[in-house]
Amino acid sequence: MNPGWRLLAPLFAFGACSVLHDELPNDPPTVHLARMTCQSPGKASLDTLINSADAICQVQRGGEVRFEVRSADEDDDPVFYEWRAPSGGSFRDSQARETNSWFAPQTIAGPSEQFVVQVLITDRNCNANAVPDLADRQRCAEDAGVLVENFLVEVVQREPVLEVTTDVTSAFSAPQILIDALGSDPDGDQLEYHWEQVAGQDSLSIWPEDIRDEETGRQIGSRVVAVAFFPGSYKLRVSASDGAANTEREIALHVPIEPSLPTGGMVRLVLPTTGQAYEIDAYEYPNARGERPQPASLFQAASLCAAASKRLCNPSEWRAACQADQMRSFSSTDDLAAYDSRDHFGVRFCNVPGSIFSQFSSDPAEQLAPSGSFPNCGSATGVFDLTGNIEEWVVAIDDAGDLGVYIATSSISSNGSCDDVLLLGTLSSGGRDPYDLEILAEIIVDSLFQDYEQPLLGFRCCR
Repeated sequence: MNPGWRLLAPLFAFGACSVLHDELPNDPPTVHLARMTCQSPGKASLDTLINSADAICQVQRGGEVRFEVRSADEDDDPVFYEWRAPSGGSFRDSQARETNSWFAPQTIAGPSEQFVVQVLITDRNCNANAVPDLADRQRCAEDAGVLVENFLVEVVQREPVLEVTTDVTSAFSAPQILIDALGSDPDGDQLEYHWEQVAGQDSLSIWPEDIRDEETGRQIGSRVVAVAFFPGSYKLRVSASDGAANTEREIALHVPIEPSLPTGGMVRLVLPTTGQAYEIDAYEYPNARGERPQPASLFQAASLCAAASKRLCNPSEWRAACQADQMRSFSSTDDLAAYDSRDHFGVRFCNVPGSIFSQFSSDPAEQLAPSGSFPNCGSATGVFDLTGNIEEWVVAIDDAGDLGVYIATSSISSNGSCDDVLLLGTLSSGGRDPYDLEILAEIIVDSLFQDYEQPLLGFRCCR
């Protein structure tokens, strides 16, 4: 064969093809199958949807949608694919052919957002790599048959789930209140928790702690530790956020005085050293809840107790009521050291420096609290205000029959302990009964107790 013919044949064939294509219309590709597979939120199984105008694939943020598109060209042209997502997300391979995956964005606007995922199917490969010349690319694009298949995907942002008791009652005598909030996120996101007080007196101390799974160490919730410095009603709010969605719950917190305080009366106790029973006033004189304690001289105190067929308490009785058989430093069930960093501790402890009453005036006499104002100041025995409030006269007869005169010095001016019972002096009775008011009046004459009366010195009675 003539070598020149072999060179002309391809040229002729190319020209014939060009003429043929110029004369015949180029039909675009057709789609035989278009479907998408998605993991719908809340479902364990995969959903496969045939693409249609009402087909919407639901996935969570960052979720995967798998596409399968099968097409053909009636002109037997090769088919090319190009995947696009104008609104966001990413593909495994934007030039993949019949199968591809699209990954939803990690953040969306609002609880849900719709995205259009497109695949362009064409019977010409007109990209720059295949057709370097710009003019040729333009003619290629004009000649190409193009089909666009649109898929609709809804990306959802599901709110965290938060479980918490919304109505909590805890007695004011409880040292702490614990409230647990257990959270989970349907999308598997890590949650952040936030606690705040939204109602009630501005005297609630709260601090959160993580609740973690014992096996994995993963955080599964948040616990708030609360301390109320006044009895009453409060409202807390806890929220769990995954960074986009937020779930909130409100908790009504009731802090009542339980058990209720006595109106007055006496409390029966036993001396731990001797086993001897005795009775002691529940409050400082006049021993009435809601009444301020009354200052008195030693003789006035002894006289008022005698008028009620009682007597002044002795140091052993006073300490036993204060310590409640537990050798405590203070009569309160609360720990004063826990509140050192606060401006005041309300009525959480006793009426000593740092209480709400200590803020009222610079005059200690005006800082005295009505009896029963501090529910936890003695609730272990039912004898109140042995710590703080007003100092108290205490007396004891020694082996010689003389009267030892003491003062329990804990008051609104002093954080004294149950052991702070100070001996002021001794009155010689000459072997007579110093509890007899006539004898007491006689032996108190010319002593330092004759006119010893202070605005912060009161008493309570025993029998």
